[in-house]
Amino acid sequence: MNHIAFIMDGNGRWANTQKKARKHGHESGSSNVYNIFTSCVDLGINSATFFALSSENMYRSKEETDYISYLLDKSIKHHINDLLNNKVKFKVIGDITYLPISIKKTIEQAEQLTSKFNKFSLNIAYNYGGQWDIINAVETMIDDIGSFDNDKLPDYLSTGRNFPDLIIRTGGYRRLSNFMLWQSVYSELVFVDTLWPDFSPDELKKIINEYKLIKRNFGKVD
Repeated sequence: MNHIAFIMDGNGRWANTQKKARKHGHESGSSNVYNIFTSCVDLGINSATFFALSSENMYRSKEETDYISYLLDKSIKHHINDLLNNKVKFKVIGDITYLPISIKKTIEQAEQLTSKFNKFSLNIAYNYGGQWDIINAVETMIDDIGSFDNDKLPDYLSTGRNFPDLIIRTGGYRRLSNFMLWQSVYSELVFVDTLWPDFSPDELKKIINEYKLIKRNFGKVD
């Protein structure tokens, strides 16, 4: 397996179970991202994408979305040395145009500093939507080459041609919620009831071991 993606659902419900405000759920969820990423690397997975905030989530209160933006900035600053020391390419995918200049600068610096690494990659999907990704890819392609070319479209997606082999959604819901609509065409999908802050390396390892038993034909037959 080369690429795994996570739909990190359940932060708010986790906070409710702890009888805390939603921001505590987002904070715990944010702190679990790098923990799970390092577990992916330990399991031989080179690339991981974490769905932190969808385009639709932006309709939540400004207080909540601002706090999630703050956590993104805080997490990048906290882990940048780890990313550099372990040669991990970092990227934020999604529409970040609305973010404060200071946070965009943090993202741009991290992406620039890690841009030459090619063994491991960590993507954070932020204000991201699969529909947005496709539309943005088409518009960028037309601006670039002057026409639409179906075969070249994947090159213009946020992840390029690095499609996820496996998508795991925590929190119990069984839907993609506008995540990687093009890229997920042949991804294996796993839905677990565990809320994201409680999702553990042990549960990840169990899922990966089960994934290894799946024979993927990509629509073909033997």
